[in-house]
Amino acid sequence: MLKPCEKPLKMLKLEALSRRLPPNHPKQEKIRNDFRKIDTGFNGERSIGNELKDLSKEYQVLHDLRLSNDGSRYFQMDFLIITRNVCIIIEVKNFAGMLYFDRTYPQLIRTKDGQEQAYLDPLIQVDVQKSRLSDWLAFHKFPSLPIETLIANANSNTIIRTTPGFTPIFKRITGKETLISKIHTLEEKYPSEQLTQRQRNRLSNTMMLTNTPHNQDILEWYQIDEQDLLKSVQCPKCSTLHMQYHWGKWSCGQCSYASKDAHIQTLRDFALLIKPKITNKQARLFLQIDSINIMQRMLSALGLPYSGQFKNRAYSVEGLIHEKKPKTHE
Repeated sequence: MLKPCEKPLKMLKLEALSRRLPPNHPKQEKIRNDFRKIDTGFNGERSIGNELKDLSKEYQVLHDLRLSNDGSRYFQMDFLIITRNVCIIIEVKNFAGMLYFDRTYPQLIRTKDGQEQAYLDPLIQVDVQKSRLSDWLAFHKFPSLPIETLIANANSNTIIRTTPGFTPIFKRITGKETLISKIHTLEEKYPSEQLTQRQRNRLSNTMMLTNTPHNQDILEWYQIDEQDLLKSVQCPKCSTLHMQYHWGKWSCGQCSYASKDAHIQTLRDFALLIKPKITNKQARLFLQIDSINIMQRMLSALGLPYSGQFKNRAYSVEGLIHEKKPKTHE
């Protein structure tokens, strides 16, 4: 998979926001509820992504692309598969219960525990994505390609129904168990090669270079003041704040664990919640360290890109966001 499944940026921001607010903060409940919704969707995408790993290397699979033709109007695709013959857009749903694709008034109705809820029709959703992808290809001077669409439901226990007489839509809807066979069936519709290997590589590389994840100001969205955020380094083992730094290690007064790099998660939280660059002074305040020299050594040791000199030097911590979490050491 060229672009594998990674947690979306908003999910990472919600995690950081929840751990940086007091447990009794009035916005905690909404943050946790919003996180659960995104987490459900991501788990569905990860499940479908695991199925797509069974495709041969000839299939170029990209997860969570957000592209634009003009820099202002964006469209997002859960998965895009690029083959020699066709591009296939996959929209993932992870619904439990019964799904009814209402074709009289195009919408998706989910029934669970006796409660009905209406959603935007995903078939319309992928048709819009298809149209915008076609425009994107033309804008970037790629050949006009056949584009197919699939709705993939990740929950194996879901019952799917539709308005009588509209059963052909099931050709566009799949569970994860039949996903690979549906992909092969769609590909067989286009026996002629549309893209050479070189063209496919250029296409996928261009998509990854122009991919623009939605980077929302999470504090503004939830109307939370930066002063509400809890500072200091969090123990990677027990999650207690206020680790102390002595002799090159962070130590937790709650569980006695020690870590050489627990501060990385705190710098990552700063990047997610506040801004992508940090000065020595800002880092000392957020990590609760008094020493300018110790903070300087920590930031320098991470090899972060920086701009400015001396007191005005600002280190880019944005690149820490998708790095692996720091290890914990006893």
